[in-house]
Amino acid sequence: MATNSYFTRQKSERNVVEDLTIESIKIHGLDMVYIPRTLVKEDELFGEDTLSKFTQGNFIEMYIESADGFEGDGDFLSKFGLEIKDSVSLIVAKKRFEEVLGGTTVKPREGDLIYFPMTKGLFEIKFVEHENPFYQLGKLYTYKLSCELFAYSHEEIDTGFSDVDEIEDNRKEYAVELNLGGKFGNTADFYEGETVYQGPTGIFYPNLSFDDAVTTAKVIDWNLTNKILTVTNVVGTLSYGNVNVIRGKTSQCEYALSTTTTTTIIAPTEGTADVAGDNELIEFEIDKDGVFDFTDIDPFSEGNY
Repeated sequence: MATNSYFTRQKSERNVVEDLTIESIKIHGLDMVYIPRTLVKEDELFGEDTLSKFTQGNFIEMYIESADGFEGDGDFLSKFGLEIKDSVSLIVAKKRFEEVLGGTTVKPREGDLIYFPMTKGLFEIKFVEHENPFYQLGKLYTYKLSCELFAYSHEEIDTGFSDVDEIEDNRKEYAVELNLGGKFGNTADFYEGETVYQGPTGIFYPNLSFDDAVTTAKVIDWNLTNKILTVTNVVGTLSYGNVNVIRGKTSQCEYALSTTTTTTIIAPTEGTADVAGDNELIEFEIDKDGVFDFTDIDPFSEGNY
């Protein structure tokens, strides 16, 4: 039996439904920032790119389908610490998406990001449903985006939106290499993890103390042979020259500062308090005595062997 010829699903009817959908989202939705992902070095075998970057963002209105709150597992304590597994479902009009991002992105893609200004949350698109609702009057009008809270992992984020970019800026910075000159005092080595500081120009050992500090930094590596001190978390401005010295707060080691060089080594801005934290130093170091018990010579048979 053929379909009813009196109901032909005219194009004008589809346009009305589409316009009403867009208007509803503009009334009840929120302005979001859609951030497309740029693949830098795609692994075609595993279908991933660990060097992704996000360099642009566009405002577009979206409707929050899960209006009662975030979905997902929520906040819970696991063996890895506190985990936040918030998720959200968003609806965006297909026509509006093509108007705003049609020049660069044909449709929403898994892996792209969405910034939620109300909660200052950054969400990653996990799945795009393009057939919901299913062909009303024979046409698709919206995309449904299933998103989860984004877990930052060394991606480059430089969108031009300060609230978004600070997600990367607050988590890492580049280490600085200090090329040192002549030594003052009797101590030759800095301690990794200690604070070093600079005082006013022209003040040397033994008159320089931490109370005189105008610039501080944290040591993450010391090469005595080449006299290169690698530091991070620099607070203040480092000055170099024969009359400017750098001094260790704990080691009391003191050298003249010759030059400074910003490296490509990424160091955390806030290190862990745990001495075994592998993100604390450039070289992976671990306190074996705090992990293994070497006093027990028979740990498996409970003395019955």
